[in-house]
Amino acid sequence: MWQFRPFTWVLLYVFGILIQTALLPQIFPIGYVPNVVLSVTVLIALFETPGRGMAAGFIGGMMQDVWAGRMLGLDALTFALLGWAVGYLQTKIARDPVFVPGLVAGLSQVVVVPFQWILLNVAGYHLPWLTFVKPLPVWILFSMFFTPGLGGVLGFRSRRELDGRRSLSM
Repeated sequence: MWQFRPFTWVLLYVFGILIQTALLPQIFPIGYVPNVVLSVTVLIALFETPGRGMAAGFIGGMMQDVWAGRMLGLDALTFALLGWAVGYLQTKIARDPVFVPGLVAGLSQVVVVPFQWILLNVAGYHLPWLTFVKPLPVWILFSMFFTPGLGGVLGFRSRRELDGRRSLSM
């Protein structure tokens, strides 16, 4: 199916980066613009294996790092680890098209933001904790609604469901 091809991931990430840089700054105040690439990474990893989730996270993170022109590799590392973790956990959790993607995306924000703050401090960028996490509630809520909405619009289905359809049609 189309959702399992890396070329499709690149298109989704380009679409996400364009939404994040062109549309969302018109809606959200400066500093509160949500991370759409993180939501796309969670969405892809929820319907893929851990290795493919990690690859998708690396691709999306690297694209965002190159686009933003900031610390190259920060988002790539973070999103690759996130993609692997979500891909691993998706085999252990129940399937639900709305609640699970929203919950996992919201929890991913809670994990990724402190992890990136730690990485930035280790790299020598000392940012105040409160300033760094102040927009976190807005990002969590956005991810909780955007991720399942995007998955529904794009028609993402689990690999098991797609494999079951192929075996029935043969």
